[in-house]
Amino acid sequence: MKPLREPLRAKTSVAGTAAVGAAAAAALAAARSSAAEPSKPVADVLDQLPADDYETAGKRCAALLDGGPAVVTELVNLVGDEFGDPGGVKPKYALHGLVHYASRPGVEKARAMLAETLAAELAAEHSDELKAFIVRQLQLCGRTEEVSALAKLLTSDRLCNPVTQALVAIGGPSALKALRDALPTAEGPRQVAISQAVELLSRK
Repeated sequence: MKPLREPLRAKTSVAGTAAVGAAAAAALAAARSSAAEPSKPVADVLDQLPADDYETAGKRCAALLDGGPAVVTELVNLVGDEFGDPGGVKPKYALHGLVHYASRPGVEKARAMLAETLAAELAAEHSDELKAFIVRQLQLCGRTEEVSALAKLLTSDRLCNPVTQALVAIGGPSALKALRDALPTAEGPRQVAISQAVELLSRK
């Protein structure tokens, strides 16, 4: 009779493991949901978006930037890991607005803070979709200082293309070197994207 009991025991074990896994997944989803609640200062600004005019939009961007890296990081987390997350529409709108606002002449300090914070988020445990959004923002506000953070993603099949575009937009010797260094080990579509980026930067 013993041999007949072993499969039953194994089946019970698998079922128990599945139940534990499901509970853990539910707990993780609940934690992410609760963590995605904006702080009151950020919520107050998000509730007023989009702005009615350029001047009002500037004031709201300035209010968010006054919060420093903590607010930028909060907005990134509010965007959500999945593309099309309805809860992330206003945070995404706000971040994109901040990038344009901080990329104007005369606000280099704000741009540096924003670019540095966004670049640091590329090393966090975000989905590729969220990282792709961050990379697209760095394409607009990134500087030479953010090249190394971007270059680390050239090995990603999902992120290589937006990263090459960001590096071309930033330009300069550092961006060109990062692309050339990544080229020998690149394959398939990544090799094509990096090769094209190297060619474009070499002409500048």
